[in-house]
Amino acid sequence: MMKLNIKTIALLLCVLLAIIYATWNLVYVTDLNALFSTANYQSEDMLLRLKAPKSDGQITSDGSFLKEKPAILEPLANRELKPAGEAPPEEELERIWNYVYQRQYHCTDSKYLGGRENGDGAYDLCVEKPFWPDRTDRGKCLVYSFGVANDFTFDDEMAKLGCEVHSFDPSTELADNSVRESGVIFHKVGISNEDDDHGFNGWRMRTLKTILRELGHQGRHLDFLKVDTDKGNTGFEDIVMQQLIETGLYKCVRQYSMEIHMAGPLTNSENLNRCRLLYRQMRTLNDGGWRLFNTTDNVRAAKVLVDPNYKQTMNRQHIVNYKKVILWETSFVNFDVSGTCQEVLFDRKP
Repeated sequence: MMKLNIKTIALLLCVLLAIIYATWNLVYVTDLNALFSTANYQSEDMLLRLKAPKSDGQITSDGSFLKEKPAILEPLANRELKPAGEAPPEEELERIWNYVYQRQYHCTDSKYLGGRENGDGAYDLCVEKPFWPDRTDRGKCLVYSFGVANDFTFDDEMAKLGCEVHSFDPSTELADNSVRESGVIFHKVGISNEDDDHGFNGWRMRTLKTILRELGHQGRHLDFLKVDTDKGNTGFEDIVMQQLIETGLYKCVRQYSMEIHMAGPLTNSENLNRCRLLYRQMRTLNDGGWRLFNTTDNVRAAKVLVDPNYKQTMNRQHIVNYKKVILWETSFVNFDVSGTCQEVLFDRKP
């Protein structure tokens, strides 16, 4: 009888211990999972903070909104290359390739506007302050769009946001100074490094500085400047960037989007020098406060004409030695807007 009682008690103790262990294990594992979940979330958040600059800011005494300007980090892959401007074609290609794919700022609130069915003609707008400030007391936002080729989808979308939009393209058959239903104003003029009524292809060409003066916009900011201008296998983006740098107008531009046209073969000295120039210009604009926040591959035509699975890496493989063209759509925000275009050009020392 005593042995039976001992067995019974031992069995009950085992059951009780099992229940206690199971309960403890459930609570502990749940707490542990919660702990790991929190740790993983914090790790991911920290990773995001390391990859992308903070998007918070502060209000200054004059009511303006400031953000912390992120430092420019040279892509690790570029550190082993010869100095920019002195390296062979393969290394100069790698340098600019790594540059355009390293995001310098993470815009947490953006709108991808316009574009055809395949996405061509669409551009990214960062609507964070101060890159896209509240318009209640600032008047209309001002947008210049160079190169439309009869695709006004992006321009019309910007007009719907309440902006004053001016579109420029000397290659279209539209009448100069015509106004679209959206309110977009069209100008049959192209962007160049000099004023010429019979410039490239016999078109009427103007510098950015002249256009600002002729349209009476010197006393304003350029809230968004878009450049998608074809010139054979290249474009005018290097001409525009050089004007921005030399005149100081980069200081009054809040956002800038351009399509980079980089033509091969890079063994050709002219093409190689332009590749080097594009990289040097973008790094110079970085020094002026500009940060790259979006890059899009434009291989849309190749997807239709060559291969639906066509990728930019296929252009990279051949552009050094062959007549290939790399097209990138890049977007920058400006952390160091320092005045209106009038102040930059005339009222302030460069």
